Amino acid sequence: MLDLLCGIEINLDKHKGMEKDGFLFEIQRLAVEMDSLIDEYGVRDEVMSLFVVGVVEPSEGPDPDTSQLRAIYGYNLNNREELEELLNFASDTYKDPEGPDINDLLDGLGISLN
Repeated sequence: MLDLLCGIEINLDKHKGMEKDGFLFEIQRLAVEMDSLIDEYGVRDEVMSLFVVGVVEPSEGPDPDTSQLRAIYGYNLNNREELEELLNFASDTYKDPEGPDINDLLDGLGISLN
């Protein structure tokens, strides 16, 4: 199987196990492109951004239950307050894949499902 990665042809069948490296390389390229767009449009002073994209891998340490994150990250922030705003936004808008806890939704309404 051949893929084109930033103009470089890579035969992934010959480089088994390097797919994650290729993925992270592509994410890095996109991050640089995004940062360039901020400058191209002249909005660096108006944009707040924070991103983390990573691959979770088992740790090579003594504890087999631990893992490590190989990540590409970046931010365009002026201060810690902006960081806190973005973190709060992420927390407030995050949707739990398992859905909301029905007990939390009913809390304070005097309704019990027990």
